[in-house]
Order: sequence, then structure tokens, then C-alpha cells
Amino acid sequence: MRVPKPFPDELLLSRLIRYVTMFGMHIGDFSEKAFGSKRASVHPFLPAGIEQLATLIGENKDDIVNEQTLAPLFCLFMPRYAAQLRRMMLACEGAKAVRYSQLASFGSGETLCLKWCPLCAGNELQQLGVAYWHRSHQVPGITACPFHPVLLRRMPLVRRQRVMAGCLPEYTDRYISAEPLETRVAHFAYELLQLITCESCQLNVASAYRLRLAELGFITKHGSVRREGVIKAFIAAAEEYRAAADTLLPRHAQDYRYVSQLLDPESNRHPFRHLLFSSWLYRQPQDMLDYALPSASISAGNKRDKPRTSSNVERKCLRLLKENRSMAEVSRITGKSRCYLKRLAQLHDIPITTRPRTLTEECKQRILRFAQAGVHRSAISKRCGIGIGSVEQVISSTPGLVERRKLCHWESMRRRCRVQIIKYRNAHPEAHRKDYKSRCNAAFFWLYLNDRLWLQAVLPEPVKPAGRYA
Repeated sequence: MRVPKPFPDELLLSRLIRYVTMFGMHIGDFSEKAFGSKRASVHPFLPAGIEQLATLIGENKDDIVNEQTLAPLFCLFMPRYAAQLRRMMLACEGAKAVRYSQLASFGSGETLCLKWCPLCAGNELQQLGVAYWHRSHQVPGITACPFHPVLLRRMPLVRRQRVMAGCLPEYTDRYISAEPLETRVAHFAYELLQLITCESCQLNVASAYRLRLAELGFITKHGSVRREGVIKAFIAAAEEYRAAADTLLPRHAQDYRYVSQLLDPESNRHPFRHLLFSSWLYRQPQDMLDYALPSASISAGNKRDKPRTSSNVERKCLRLLKENRSMAEVSRITGKSRCYLKRLAQLHDIPITTRPRTLTEECKQRILRFAQAGVHRSAISKRCGIGIGSVEQVISSTPGLVERRKLCHWESMRRRCRVQIIKYRNAHPEAHRKDYKSRCNAAFFWLYLNDRLWLQAVLPEPVKPAGRYA
């Protein structure tokens, strides 16, 4: 299958649309030949089934992923899911690829669409004879063209099948001018795409942000971020950017989480948020890549590659606690909370030298007595005058107590359901089994799943069905 060669910055979907337009191929036949199913749906910028398609058209699968999709951008800003995203895009797993891209969890609330610049379309029609879909135009959140100071036009993709003959950009002389900030962010995204397309990189973007913020005076000498100053300066610079369905802008002037989440190396955030923030911090994308360090603390998707697994951290915490280090010191070294360290010490009988004001030893013993009796956590909290979280901590740190409470709850549920069935039987001695199902529905089916022998012994004998001619 001879698919047209890609134009500069052309999307893979655009090449496929040009192919079916040139050869007049039926969409169902093309989908079955290229992806193995007539119902195959191609995502605009994160398509799946690339390995099978690359074999069919005789091209390198990695070149297609890196140069004709937005996978490099998502992998840069979400290194935790980079390996899974690439693997699903190469395989015919479109739904899983979208899931690993985290687009649904970002809550942008926008239907899929294709974006184009009318001036770019006019130039291409004049020079090439055909307009095509640009990859840099499809970056979520980007509203302007990186080459012309105009806003992009949108075409919603309402049909399941996206490889449609003739579905290419159209030239129009009606356009809206873009703000300088919108054009600058779009150009920043375009240049960043070109850089990471040429060289696949796994970088710790959060460290690059912190280094640049330290140069600008937004980091204290103890390493804390002056969030109020950062968000104030950032919002003042980003206020010109017009809101759209997929532009995730700060919600208000005190939206400190917007910055804090970007500075967390374990957090996965929408690429547009990174692009808007990094274009404010840096003049050129190359500056950001020069600041960024290799992402050693974030695996490319395999948890076994993490240098600090949960078991290693737990062993380190136990070793430090046995050395009589303070919980504050252990928390700083390991990054674990004091609540986690306290529970870990209780599970391994490590004495902790603290002076509790409310959760004293006498209070703990009282909580344990109530918990062993099966009293609900909220009732224990009210009787002991302490929070539910402290009650749960004491219960979970006592070996075997959680299993005992589960068994007590199960026995209590069985008694309630049995009593309900017996009461109904005494009140309606002539009732049939179907009456028990409808009148005592919850109790009937709980006993059917958990205590079926008792239920069968208590229920009336099943009525034998009468024949048609009896």
C-alpha cells in the first residue's frame, strides 16, 4: 500500500485521509486492510495499530510515532506512562492508549476535533495543491497558529470513523487575530515538538522548573517554593490567554495547586499546563531541556525499574527508627509521613518516645476494648472523644483486630437477615418463595450468597409447576 509521503509537520491521520481521497478507497475496506477491522477508529493525534500499518506501508514504526503523532509530547510530560502509551499505540489498543494518555482524567470536557489555520491552508493550496492537518495544531489547549498570528478553526469529530475521503482543511478569508501570548505558546509547543522528535528524551521537568524558579528568586534557601509570588506573577503573564474547552488555565488568583502539581515529579498533568508554565519560565524550549535532568526517580512505566521500591523504603524506615532517630528526622530522610512511621513502629513493636496529649495509652486500651466488642468506629470516636482517623490507626496497627471486626460484622449481618426472614414467615405462613424474594429482597439474596443451607431449610417447599394440560 503506497501512502503519500508526509509533508512537514503532517499528522498521520492526514496522510491516511489523503490516501483514501486520492485512490477513492471505501473507508471500511481501508480500515480492514490497515487495522484489521472495518470498525477501527483512528484517534486524531494518538492513533493505535501503528506497527501493523508501518509493516503494510513499509515504513519505520518508531519514525511514525515520533514524527506524525503527539506521543513524544505526552511521553515527555508523563514519563510514568510513556512506555505503556507507546506500546498501546504500536498495538491495536486504541482505548488503552487514550487511557494511558490520561486525557479523560484531566476533565477538559472537550469532544475530539481537528484544528487548522486558514492562512496555512491557503499557502499549502497555492504551493502544494492540497491542504493538510498539521501535528502542531492538534496539541490540546493550543488555540493559535505557530506560524501566523490567527486563531485556529475547529472541526468536531462526531463520527466514529475519522479516515474520511475529502476531510481536509479548507481555506477561508475569515479568521480572528490571536493575542501575542497565544502565538508565543503555540510557537513554543511547535519548537519543543521538533526538539523531542529528533531526540527521544526522558527528563525530569519538575527539576528544570525548580532550577529556573530558584534563579528568579521564587525558591527559599530551605528549598520551599514561594507559591504566592509564583502564582501572582504567572497569572499576570497568562491573563491574555483566552479560555477554551481544552485550555486548562488557573481557576482563580489563589489556585496554588496549579503550580504545586507541576512541581511534583510524580504528578501527571495536562501537556498544555506544562506548555503554558514553561513558556512563561523560558524563552526557548532548548533552555528548558538544558535545565532538565535525566528522569532517574521516575520510571518509564515499569515499577520494577524504580530505585526506591516500597519494600526498600519500609526497611529504611525501620532501620532509622531502631536507631532511635526522631520521627521528624526519619520523615525528612524518607519522605514518609509521621502517621505512616507511627503505624510502622507499632506493627514492629518499636517504642516511640512521644508525649501524646489525647491518644494516651489508657485511651488506646479503651479503643481496643470497644473495637474487640464490634462497636462502630464513629461510636468509638464519640465515646473516647477522639478523631475517627486515630481510632482507625489504633485498630489497623493491632494484629488480627481488623479480621475479627470483619467477622463480627458478618455475624451481625447474618443475624439481622435471619430475623427478617423468620418474622416474615411467622406473619405470612402461607407465603411462597417468590414472596420472600420480593418482600425480603436484600435479606433473601444475602443469605442465598452467604448462608444458603439455613435459607433452604427455613423457606417453604417450592411449589411444583403445573403442566399445561394438568
